[in-house]
Amino acid sequence: MHMTDILPVAAWAALEQEILEKFQINAHAYTETGAPFTGHPPFGNRFCPALRQHKTAAGTICAGVNQALGLEVRQSGQPEVTDCDAGLMVVCVPVVVEGTMVGMVGGCGAIVDDAEPETFLIEKTSGITEDQVAELCSDMPRFSGAEAQEISDYIAARVAEILKDYTARQA
Repeated sequence: MHMTDILPVAAWAALEQEILEKFQINAHAYTETGAPFTGHPPFGNRFCPALRQHKTAAGTICAGVNQALGLEVRQSGQPEVTDCDAGLMVVCVPVVVEGTMVGMVGGCGAIVDDAEPETFLIEKTSGITEDQVAELCSDMPRFSGAEAQEISDYIAARVAEILKDYTARQA
């Protein structure tokens, strides 16, 4: 089973756009292996696209947290909220059908509570200076821990609705 057995690519992309518009975070749907499959929606901030221009930084920071978090939600079967190595919020909700994780939906690219971007690691992996990081993150969404959990709960509820509709169509 694959994510596209549940919904077409365009419908997953529409969910990404919904999450982006509602929370101003980067939203992604991933396959069971953690690969994005809808194309990249617009970013919710200026920092993340600047970081992703640097292959080393994207591989170290973005890919690293996606792999680790994917494994964690695969094992727990539960949504998770954490930080990436750059110090930004990451939300990951597993998409589970009949006990098997077939993909994930989540979002990233915000600051939670009083956290600050990890400028040392960012500069070492990307060359983006501390001043540039501060400028790029100056208008980044900020959430409390409770608000970050509400984002996770919202995504989990939307995934549950999608799976309920999918199950009803299979009957």
